[in-house]
Order: sequence, then C-alpha cells, then structure tokens
Amino acid sequence: MVSDEGEEYEFEAPVKPEGNVEDWMTKVDEEMQSTLHLITKKAVFEYAKSERIEWIKKQIGMVALVGTQIWWTFSVEDVFRRVSTGDKHAMKNELAKESNDLNDLIALVREDITQNVRKCVNTLIILDVHARDIVDRFVRDSITNAKEFDWESQLRFSWDQKKDDIVIRQCTGTFNYCYEY
Repeated sequence: MVSDEGEEYEFEAPVKPEGNVEDWMTKVDEEMQSTLHLITKKAVFEYAKSERIEWIKKQIGMVALVGTQIWWTFSVEDVFRRVSTGDKHAMKNELAKESNDLNDLIALVREDITQNVRKCVNTLIILDVHARDIVDRFVRDSITNAKEFDWESQLRFSWDQKKDDIVIRQCTGTFNYCYEY
C-alpha cells in the first residue's frame, strides 16, 4: 500500500487482483485494515522498549501518531494511579517528561529527515503541545483523579487487551479505531 506522499507498507497477505472488482477491492480494504492492525499492535508493544525518537522514525505516520496517543493516555492514567498511592509529584514529573519529549521533537524536525518523517513529527509536535498543555492544566488546577471531567473529556486512546484492539474513549463514548490508510 502506497500513500500519495510515497509512504508505504507491505500487506501481510497479498491480495490477488481476481474476480469481480468490487469483491477484490473489498478484500484489499480488509487486508489493509488487518495489516495495519498487526503493524500497530507490534509498534505499540515496541514503544515501551524503545527510545521514542528512534521508534517514531521506524513507523509509518499513522502508526506513530496513534501509538504515541495510546502511550500518552497510559502515562497520564498511570500518573493518576501514582497520585492515588501518595506520589505528590507524579503530575509535575509527567509535565517535565512531556516538555522534554516535545523538545526532542523540535530538535528532530530541525535535522535532515525525510519529508514523510517531517510531516509525522510536525503533527506529533501539535499533539505533544496539546498533551503538555492538558497536563500543565492538571498541575495548575490540582486535577488528581482519572474520573474528573477534565480527563474524561479528552480523547483517550488505549489498547484493549480483551478486544485485542484500539479503543478510543471520550466522556461516555467509546469508539473503535478504523485503520484507514
């Protein structure tokens, strides 16, 4: 599968162009989603064991974006857990980490990188600024519980192990990730 920008990935199972075109295109669409699900699952698993910038460079853009969102949600929810067990500085430490992550992306975008990595990093900078600002507001307003509206109202991406898939939550809504390339 090749994007208009020239970014590409290989299907796990090639789809032969045979039969009715509508059936073939449906099979291509299904394989696109199946392959992206597998690529994303592997990437999300590898994120925790990798240096973030190197991990970003290895991913196709959409996988880097959603993987980063999944791990940001996990990190913030872990901060709420740590706060509940007495770590008074957990949110401030998360804010410092997110500021460092943002600075790393700014440094990366100033390097000689491919156009596709640059587009991905530019988008990640926007997401990281938003994420940092949310955590900054949590520090400022003493938001310390994951059940507070300030957190519940955010788009929260997570890997649901029972579903073996990405789930997106906001307030009382739950949405599936579609893997549309």
